[in-house]
Formats: sequence, C-alpha cells, structure tokens
Amino acid sequence: MSRLIVFDVDGTFLDTYDLFKKVILKYSNDEGLPSPCFTTIARYYGSPLEHDFGWGVSREEQEKHLFASFDMTNDLFMSGDPQYIPQLFTGAEETFARLKDAGHTLAIVTSKPEKPLLHLMELYKLDRFFSTQRNYDDITRLCLRGKPAPDMLQSVMKELKFAPEETVMVGDTTMDIQMGLSAGTSAIGVTWGTYLKEHLVDAGAHHIIETEFSDVELAVGKVFNQT
Repeated sequence: MSRLIVFDVDGTFLDTYDLFKKVILKYSNDEGLPSPCFTTIARYYGSPLEHDFGWGVSREEQEKHLFASFDMTNDLFMSGDPQYIPQLFTGAEETFARLKDAGHTLAIVTSKPEKPLLHLMELYKLDRFFSTQRNYDDITRLCLRGKPAPDMLQSVMKELKFAPEETVMVGDTTMDIQMGLSAGTSAIGVTWGTYLKEHLVDAGAHHIIETEFSDVELAVGKVFNQT
C-alpha cells in the first residue's frame, strides 16, 4: 500500500553541518564578531531570541546576524564553489529509490528558501524521487505557518491526497517531529543532524534512527507495520 514519506532536508538527507560551521566562521570574521557557539546555533536557530549564541550582541541583533549568515550560506552554495557544496548522506539516493520502487510517494518539507532548494534538486537530480515540496517561500506565498506548526506538512498531504495515518515525517530536529505530531502523522527522528537522541525522544518521535540513512526504509516499515 502506498504511503506518503515526507523528508526534511538539512541535517536529514543533506550533510550541511560542516558547511554551516565554515560559513558561520567566515560571516563572523567578515562582521568582526567573535566565533559563536555552533552547537547552540544548530539546535536553537528556530528560536534565536531565547538563546545566546555567543556573538556578543543583543538577542535581536544576533537574530539579524543569523538570517544574514543563512543568506550567505545559500549564496555560496549556489555560487558553484566546490568548498561550499554539501553532500547527500551516504545511502540517501539508494533509499529514496527503494522507497519509490516499493510504491511510496515522497515529498519534502523544509525551511530552506526556494532558490537554493531548487538548485539542490537540480544538482542531485532529486526530482525523480520527490512528488512535491514546501519551502520557506511558501510560508508567505501560501499563507502557511513555518515549523513546528503543521501547515506545510498538511498542505503537502492535501495536495497529494494522503491522510495523516498514511503519512510519516522524517527529520533531524524537534521542529520536524513536532510538526509531524501536530499534523497527526507518525514521526521518525534521525540523529546524524544537529539534535541529540534525547531531544527527539522528548519531542515525541515514534522511531529514532542512529545508524545510517538506509535504515530509514526499515523504520518506515515499522511505522506502518510492514516488517
């Protein structure tokens, strides 16, 4: 039976942490800021007003710097410079192919803006796997709330005509897990991104994968009692 499997991007199937650290260092140096705490930014970028990233500025100022550094990351990624091109996690493409061959429908829900997302899709020829996607630009374009609100995931389910019980959200952050639960879907957390297992467990993930990307397929089977 066909199921809908929705993936986050950064930290879930795209290995962006090293790129993130490289760009943050470059941005901080360019702006005359001290090197911040990478771990704090990686885990709490969704709530920058609530955490001190160590940039030595006010929370309001660090929020501006955070979004500016994200813009720099996207610009450098799309520049084509090899040192700023992140790689897919090992086994991602093969797992997508097997899930598709098994009759499942795949989609993306990400906070990444549309231009770098489409660049990524073209770079790795991901359109052959994914039926649709929602990105940061859709928040304004479609009047949706961003993660962890369920709106983007619900929008995908509505478009592709899948019920919550037929859907699973796969992501590396608590925001991904919370979005899935808020939308009424199952949620699988992966630990090779920026969040620890205990964070994903506390958020309510139904399954946690700590091993390798290919085990996403096994976890999906467990969620839907297919194995």
